[in-house]
Amino acid sequence: MSDLYTIVEILEQLIVEHEKMLKLAGHKKDVLIKGNIDELSRILQFESRCINAIQSLELEREKHVSLYLMQRGIRKETCYLSDLIEMTEKPELKQSLSACQQKLGDIIAELKAINDLNQKLIEQSLEFVNFTLEEMTAPSEEPTYQNTQKASRPNPYTKPSHGFFDSKA
Repeated sequence: MSDLYTIVEILEQLIVEHEKMLKLAGHKKDVLIKGNIDELSRILQFESRCINAIQSLELEREKHVSLYLMQRGIRKETCYLSDLIEMTEKPELKQSLSACQQKLGDIIAELKAINDLNQKLIEQSLEFVNFTLEEMTAPSEEPTYQNTQKASRPNPYTKPSHGFFDSKA
């Protein structure tokens, strides 16, 4: 039964890492709104470390779940946490696994919502940057209100131009 206790410990570590990701995602939202690129770069570095830790914990969890299943002679390609909860005979382990499942599910759902918002903020920022670049690189046009007649002496050899309203009816 020590494998299940180890799995619970790993799940608790996964919860801690996901909580770190949740805090970083909230901070990232504020940084995106402010437009602080240097701080965003730092956050991305911390997120990368958390992701690496989560990946290694997931591998460790999968290893212990496989070992637990092999010890019981169960051959399953995929084993969900709910499957483990059903297989567990000890009530305290069932409760611990259920609590971890609930907590991890809640954190992941909240993290997904914040990440969706952050993605929208990034898309808006990119649209603004693209719009600004297009405006800055667009060919310059003549101003709308400009004197079309030259201020210098009129050329006696050219016919004076009349506007649309200056012509006879």
